[in-house]
Amino acid sequence: MPLLFDTHAHLQERTFAADFEALLDEMYDAGVGRVVLPGSNLKDSRRAAELALQHEGFYCVLGVHPHDAKTWHRDSREELIRLVKETEKRGRKMGRERVVVGIGEIGLDYHYDHSPRHIQAAVYREQIEIAHELGLPIVVHEREAFADSFMILEMAKADGILDLPFACHCFSGSPESAKRILTLDAYLGFDGPITFKNARKPIEALKVVPDDRYLLETDSPFLTPVPFRGKRNDPGKLVYIAEKAAEIRGKSYEEIVEENWQNACRFFRISPDPEKDIILRY
Repeated sequence: MPLLFDTHAHLQERTFAADFEALLDEMYDAGVGRVVLPGSNLKDSRRAAELALQHEGFYCVLGVHPHDAKTWHRDSREELIRLVKETEKRGRKMGRERVVVGIGEIGLDYHYDHSPRHIQAAVYREQIEIAHELGLPIVVHEREAFADSFMILEMAKADGILDLPFACHCFSGSPESAKRILTLDAYLGFDGPITFKNARKPIEALKVVPDDRYLLETDSPFLTPVPFRGKRNDPGKLVYIAEKAAEIRGKSYEEIVEENWQNACRFFRISPDPEKDIILRY
């Protein structure tokens, strides 16, 4: 069986601390071979980096979420760059090919407006610049802010600082929005909502995304798929998301899992050979 790759899971969240080892067993038993841990702020990014360093097959993307953009200060740029470089240096000493595989999750969130919108935009742009400086792709969070996020990405591309593909985490837009963002060299991430009865937009969007431009993710501990809604999400439940994606795209489960593995490895620029970094528990 091909291995599952959870491209977005917040396993550094405190909710996993009490039963983390049991969670790892369940995750590996479900066939999950790799996981990317996204940062939400600098403190959370440090936790994600530490966890990624502790477990082969774990990677991280580091950055400041739009909810926490208001915490960005004059030293944040250097702190983030230093964290990326120090994490990679430690990883190399351990024999790891890569540990930090992107900057994220960054972007705009107008649903909650936990940070003022102009600050969200400024921090978004600055982290795109950081990603360009470090030669890393970005992982974008966008909620109810498509037009403004698209404009920032389009301007960054025109300015030459968005020269790598980027991932739109938890894409919830229409098929038309999907086609539009794909023109900027995007990958689109899909999670638990594609299993929800009332989530028509992401389902329709997933139908139109090319085979080589979608990613599967859990966003653990959030967005738990059917039939586990209301419970804590975890990477082992990626099976249900992949099964639904196969149904939506008219393919076999094995084809979807293999495509997602190849897409994720290509986007994050890591070897598709699981023997490079993975520990499976048999």
